[in-house]
Amino acid sequence: MKRKSYFVKLLSFNIVLVIIAVSFLGYIAYYKTSSLMNEKIDKINAQLLLQSQIQLENSLQTVESAIIQFTLLPSFTSLLDDDLTMNSYDNYVKVKNMVSEVSSLYAHSSIINSLEIINLEKGWVLRNGGVLLINEVYTREEIDQFRKVVSRSKWSKSANSDFFQYTLKVPFSAIDRFQGIVRTKISSSDIFRELMPSKDLGQMTMIDDDGNIIRNITQYELRDQDVNHLVQMIQMQVNQTPQGNFLSKINGSQYSFIFRHSEKYKWTYISLISTLEAEQNSRFIGLFIFITGFVVVSVFFVLSFYGTRRLYSPIKRLYHMIAYNSSEKLNAQSQSNEMDYINNRMHAFFQDSQKLKVQLHIQTNQLNDFFAFKLFQGEVNPQEIESNFRRDACWNHFYVLTVQIDTLQDTGYKDSDRDLLLFAVKNMLGETASDLLVLNPVIMNHTQVVLLGADHQHVDAFKEELYLLSRSIQQVVNQYLRLQVSIGISRPFNQPVEASTAYGEATDALKSRFTQGREAILYASDFDSNESGNKGKYPGFMVKELIDAIKFGDAEQSKRTLHDVIAEICSGHYGYRYCSMFIFLLLMDLIKISHQSDEMFVSLFKEKPIFQKLDQLLQTSVQEMEAWIFEHVVQLIMVEMLARSESQQRNMIKTLIQIIHDEYHSELTLEACASRFHYNPNYLGQIFRKETGSSFSDYLSQYRLNIARRLLAETDDQIQEIAEKLRFSNSQNFIRYFKKMEGITPKQYRDKLVKFNG
Repeated sequence: MKRKSYFVKLLSFNIVLVIIAVSFLGYIAYYKTSSLMNEKIDKINAQLLLQSQIQLENSLQTVESAIIQFTLLPSFTSLLDDDLTMNSYDNYVKVKNMVSEVSSLYAHSSIINSLEIINLEKGWVLRNGGVLLINEVYTREEIDQFRKVVSRSKWSKSANSDFFQYTLKVPFSAIDRFQGIVRTKISSSDIFRELMPSKDLGQMTMIDDDGNIIRNITQYELRDQDVNHLVQMIQMQVNQTPQGNFLSKINGSQYSFIFRHSEKYKWTYISLISTLEAEQNSRFIGLFIFITGFVVVSVFFVLSFYGTRRLYSPIKRLYHMIAYNSSEKLNAQSQSNEMDYINNRMHAFFQDSQKLKVQLHIQTNQLNDFFAFKLFQGEVNPQEIESNFRRDACWNHFYVLTVQIDTLQDTGYKDSDRDLLLFAVKNMLGETASDLLVLNPVIMNHTQVVLLGADHQHVDAFKEELYLLSRSIQQVVNQYLRLQVSIGISRPFNQPVEASTAYGEATDALKSRFTQGREAILYASDFDSNESGNKGKYPGFMVKELIDAIKFGDAEQSKRTLHDVIAEICSGHYGYRYCSMFIFLLLMDLIKISHQSDEMFVSLFKEKPIFQKLDQLLQTSVQEMEAWIFEHVVQLIMVEMLARSESQQRNMIKTLIQIIHDEYHSELTLEACASRFHYNPNYLGQIFRKETGSSFSDYLSQYRLNIARRLLAETDDQIQEIAEKLRFSNSQNFIRYFKKMEGITPKQYRDKLVKFNG
């Protein structure tokens, strides 16, 4: 995909933004202008409709007034009582005078086309200057319709008629009785001349209360059903309100309607205009707004082009500078635009810078740790120490602290978590002792080692500060890791080159923590004085009791005695050297009593040499060391001895049973057999019962009973002879014993066998 220049994107954005803004403003202007124009047209039409209604009704009222004044003339009222159907001179004069009056009425109101006087009582009609019989002019039905006229005065107009007709009951002053009617016609063209003539503002029409069109709609091509629909809509609107406006579709076209209802004449004046005509006016406005917007966009395009080019010039220079000086040949054509390329290069630059900082930090820490390792191992010369220590620091005394986890037992951690825990302890140690740090803490042989310095002149003051610091370290580790740690503190020294010696002192002091309990704070100077004053003596008598308990297979006694031995060794009366030596002697004494001492020694110390294993044991708690010795040494020896003892017992009982089988006819006793094996009779009786489930005497008697059954069944020996062979004192004792065991006497037993076999 071809790359687009940032200049093109910036210019395009400006143009699109202007087009959107101009289009939005143009649309709002067009919409508001069109709305205002439509509202203006509706308002003008409403005013014109009102004006036309007033003018038309004024004209009609003028005609009404003229006709009413005419009917109030004495000559007219007297004429109603005359029978003009008779030929006489008086009637002729009266008719002539009345025609003159009618002519003067025409002259007074120019819009009156004709006037007709109908006398229903006398049966004559006066029209066009002559008198005719009513029957000659109107039919019987028409005459009946005249008599049924309800209104005193009424205007009427049909859609097909060219005249408006006004009907007035006469005499006008009468209340209940009327003699005839006066009818006058006015040309529709004269009346409609009052209505709005402009086609641009639509067309005006009128309908009566019966829904009849008074003026036909000629401006718009509407079908009869469309006109009927229009009339229905107008009547529905008039029923709700006497005047108003609404929009509706007729035959697919939208029309705007304005109506006014006249209560006096019961007509509804209507003005309707097609919205297409209003839209034609709006199109001109829209075209004008479009041309204006196009001119504005064109002008802004030119201005934006030059302005964008000036703004783009610094970006272009920066882009070429980065592309030219980039060490990595990043394909600029593959980037979407110049800004993306610049962003990617700057992002890569900052990433490389951050990686470099991290690597420098890691390497600095590694160098510091390496220097600390060499310092604590005594492999750093004074020149290196001088170059690595801060020159602005002023330390009068130094100490080495060693921190070690007491135990992971019952903490929820596994031994595989030890390295991670040591790292966490290292961070906590560095934060807690930050004010006294000379070198960052390092991990050596699962122990945190840190070099601390102070400007105190007095050693005791610094020693007290170290004690408070050690307690703070223990509290922080316990709070966040739920672990207990012990701390070893070296003797004070003045030169950093002595750090290796101090490291050994702090480590030796820390090794003595198993005699002090958990969370111990151990000073090397304290243990030096203790070891010089106490030589100690190996608790051999207690160890002998432990060995005896192991040989007898008494697990509970062995466990109690081992606990007493360990408690004596770790009582705190002896220094670390004596404790480690006594534990070593204890292990050797225990291994020696095993018949497979060589194999046990190899199995115990195949992973680590004995002294490393011993050192590891001494770094644990007293309880863990005691548990390890009991589980891996004492219990294994007891299992071995128990297995060996059980094998010997089984062989001895097997031999004793064979003696019973061979010498049952002799005077056998448990005491005599025990003397042969050189065992205690009670002990021999116990193991015999354990192996066979019965006592020695019961087993011997049962075997002799089995022999008696066989002799009774297979031989003819007498009962007394059998009793003597089985070493019964007399035959009666034998008979009683046999009957007790079998339920019958020996003779009955033999007779039963003979009977069964016979």
